Amino acid sequence: MKVCVVGCGAVGSLFAANLAGLDDVEVWAYDLSREHVEAINRDGLRLSGAGEATSIANGVNTGAFGDCKVVVDMGAQTVTYAVNVFNLPSGVTASHIHVGAEKTAGPVVVNFVVPQSASNDFGFSGTVAFSAFVLRPDQGIRSPDDMVQAILGGNSYCNVHSAVNPAGEIRGQLVLQK
Repeated sequence: MKVCVVGCGAVGSLFAANLAGLDDVEVWAYDLSREHVEAINRDGLRLSGAGEATSIANGVNTGAFGDCKVVVDMGAQTVTYAVNVFNLPSGVTASHIHVGAEKTAGPVVVNFVVPQSASNDFGFSGTVAFSAFVLRPDQGIRSPDDMVQAILGGNSYCNVHSAVNPAGEIRGQLVLQK
């Protein structure tokens, strides 16, 4: 069976993800911004300092960049992540998924395990159970399903923090890919 979900906001993305987990179901997510989808499919999601939201201004001046891949497994109730970082000038202190729109600072919901004091070029990966999510009712994250909706709906971002920029060195908004 083939299914096309048109208008993949938070709820549509959740339905698409759940349907994709079924046997013999091919799911397509349709987005109006063709250029954006093509760029993500071609180049992947990039992390940079440009999207960092600080108390004074948006953006962090850094030569660091990277990429972040997040896979939501509804059956296993887990989020698997793989992060690659390049040119980080000081030791990594933390990394996680925050709930929040682009260029806004949001609270941490999904914590990643990072290599101790790694800098320059490195990568890390792992898996986090839904039960380990830090719920944020004030931001509408009252359950793990709410966070899955935020991830699939584009209202969350991957962030890497460093000793030089403890509020965040690089970040990238998470975007659903087919």
